[in-house]
Amino acid sequence: MKKSMLLAGAFLCAFTAARAAGVKICLEAETAEVIEAPMVLVTNGIEGASGAYLEIPEGVGNPPKVTNGKAVLSFEVPSDGVFTLWCRVWWEGECSNSFTGQLDDDPVFLFGEDATYKVWHWVKYPVARTTAPLRLSKGSHTLTFRNREDGVRLDQILLSADRRFVPVDIEAPGLRK
Repeated sequence: MKKSMLLAGAFLCAFTAARAAGVKICLEAETAEVIEAPMVLVTNGIEGASGAYLEIPEGVGNPPKVTNGKAVLSFEVPSDGVFTLWCRVWWEGECSNSFTGQLDDDPVFLFGEDATYKVWHWVKYPVARTTAPLRLSKGSHTLTFRNREDGVRLDQILLSADRRFVPVDIEAPGLRK
């Protein structure tokens, strides 16, 4: 009985992944419906951004002293699938290189903590194979980025159902299949 349940589960995962295969959803950070201070919208900032971006300026974030500060983005998923989350970010330094994130009402997760500083670059979630991938159902979803450290910037958000896809530069916003 258990073996058949495992096989059924594996088939369902493969089927779900195949339904969304190749789907890419790219969002501009500045399209957030909610931007709560100390998160701010920057329209004329660091060169190389895709346009405007979100930032928690150095010296104004950093919990536990400052606990508010977030950006909430909404998006539509065209079909059920397993997705990798990529964000185009700029970190000031080793104490300024992460956000906390939350997808819908799922548990909060840590996003970032890589060691690439003072350059726009893409960061991936999940990073490790031990972290569960993002399973999204067809329909509306929200993604929230919260204040964890100051000196962080967020330019673009990309959800990809292609596990082998790695963004390298500015992505065109919208849905692609």
